[in-house]
Amino acid sequence: MQFDGYLPEPCVLEPEQITEYPDHLELSEELQEQLKQWSVPQAAEEDMDPDTYYDCVLSNAPGWKVGGWPAWNSTDPRPRPCSECGTGMEVLMTVATFEEGDDAGNSWSPYPHPGAGPYPGHRGYNATGVQIGSGYRQHLFVCPAKPEHPHIELMT
Repeated sequence: MQFDGYLPEPCVLEPEQITEYPDHLELSEELQEQLKQWSVPQAAEEDMDPDTYYDCVLSNAPGWKVGGWPAWNSTDPRPRPCSECGTGMEVLMTVATFEEGDDAGNSWSPYPHPGAGPYPGHRGYNATGVQIGSGYRQHLFVCPAKPEHPHIELMT
């Protein structure tokens, strides 16, 4: 292991199937503008900026996940072709520092299970204890045509 901080602390794994949508940067300018206009009343109810409402509340779920869409915080989206066959790479897994976004109005909070609550040693937003950079996400991309082809990793 390169860094001790990349080894997760023991924690409860409770996968949930969710639906998420692409980051606004992956959408056409026309659709971005429609979303911005649509977001104005919703953002006002949540006391949020309409420009960030879609990304914070509706598009990308924070936290560790398998599949889904990457969040483009520190880099812009661009095609990521497989180095072996040219097929567009897809997100296999995201390793995130935080399980919940502090700017999302808790819209992505894990589904509360009856009787659930902080367990002994619960670490809140950082249940795994893993720190990616200064609070980033590490995405692992895979070739959907041939998973044995080289993977791409990207920190956002």
